Amino acid sequence: MNLYPAIRFHMGNWNYYAVRMSMRELKENVAFAYQVYEDRTLDEAIQRALNERRVKKDIVTYLKRQPDRFFSSIVIAALGGNPNFYGVEITDDERFTVFRGDRRLNEAFGILTFDGSQDYYALDGQHRLAAIKTLLDPSDELSEGAPEGFADDEISVIVVVPQDDEGQENFMLRYRRLFSNLNRYAKAMDQATNIIMDEDDVFAILTRRLITEHAFFTSPGRQKESRRIKTDKGKNLKEGDSYFTSIETFYEMNKELLTSRNRENRGWGPEPGGEKREEFVRFRPDEEIIDALYGELTLYWNGLLEEIPDLHNDPANMRVHSLTDEEESEADSDHLLFWPIGQEMLAKLARDLLDRRLADPEHPDADGVKRALRGLGSLEWRLHHSPWRYFLLTQDATTEKWKMRSEDRTEAVRVGRRIQMWVLGDELDDEGIEDLKSRWSTRLIPNQPPREENRLWEEVVAQRSKVTRLFA
Repeated sequence: MNLYPAIRFHMGNWNYYAVRMSMRELKENVAFAYQVYEDRTLDEAIQRALNERRVKKDIVTYLKRQPDRFFSSIVIAALGGNPNFYGVEITDDERFTVFRGDRRLNEAFGILTFDGSQDYYALDGQHRLAAIKTLLDPSDELSEGAPEGFADDEISVIVVVPQDDEGQENFMLRYRRLFSNLNRYAKAMDQATNIIMDEDDVFAILTRRLITEHAFFTSPGRQKESRRIKTDKGKNLKEGDSYFTSIETFYEMNKELLTSRNRENRGWGPEPGGEKREEFVRFRPDEEIIDALYGELTLYWNGLLEEIPDLHNDPANMRVHSLTDEEESEADSDHLLFWPIGQEMLAKLARDLLDRRLADPEHPDADGVKRALRGLGSLEWRLHHSPWRYFLLTQDATTEKWKMRSEDRTEAVRVGRRIQMWVLGDELDDEGIEDLKSRWSTRLIPNQPPREENRLWEEVVAQRSKVTRLFA
């Protein structure tokens, strides 16, 4: 006989129980659907195929390395075993006599028993179950390094059982529906909430710290009330928004600024041979490493803010697509660096310059960063000027309304970044320049006649001449 302390619940047509199981009990007793049923047809199959990479690379690693490991409840179905629930009359205890008459107390707590012939299978949580089984299987090489005492860790398990005298066909239909609903309506947190809440992802930690500590980003009051960073979900910003950027774009910029070529090659962490970035963010590093990365990131933002005075402008006035011809030629009021597409481009450009120009990229200082970022503030960032007009800021041929580019956006951004690096002094031969011009001109929306294409490109050539003279 198997027995478990349990709490009984009822919802809709389901009677179900919350019980406590050790990791060892889960490993030994709970199976996957394919282990319970040999028939793998669609009518009988209940579970999704296991993603082995997710189990072994993600969840097993998490269990090994995270002392604050925690799982939500695993839902299992119990097939057979003659389940019985024995309620405990807790109000018989004199300590609870004050609650006598409350039926819920005497119906909820008790003992759930099975006669031992039952089969359990994971209805929701099969990847977590697979990771638990892997860690507790001494024949699996991934079990090496399992936390001490892991087999005795306990987890909440939701057990669903069939109704009395329920037929097999109806029983399986309801279980399939339950599995479908558990997965259909489960919704991951949005990225903005992840960044606000995550205490392991170092880039999320650094992003929040900049918002609360750096003079440019912070403001009096609660952390979520930054005057420059929008903390609601979604990257998009619209005309008139008072924010410099969204927390999601800010996070991506910080990640890009810290992803040096050295770290990509040697790994992350204080010693060579560290982890890849996607692994590094899964586990909170030592506070000394966080402090060092924050100091480095602060150097980069201070350098950008000094080099590009436009970043200090009021964001509410920097995203205005609809301008008169006269306004378009003079105003700074539609500025690429106040749109997410331009901000992410800026972070990539800055990182490339830091990698190329810093004498010691692993130990940057304020003067070195300032020299490395020199020239970014002299580039053309106004969207109604070349190379951005018709390129990243496109015009509807019918309505003549302007909007940020959506078609072929990734490649367009790559070409735009390449143009800016050429303006900053990258050397290209005649063939390389012609190829760059062609990649740019073929993506203009709407297409421009050759004479206009050439006029716009000459603006880019003039920009290069101006910038190279300034910093010769």
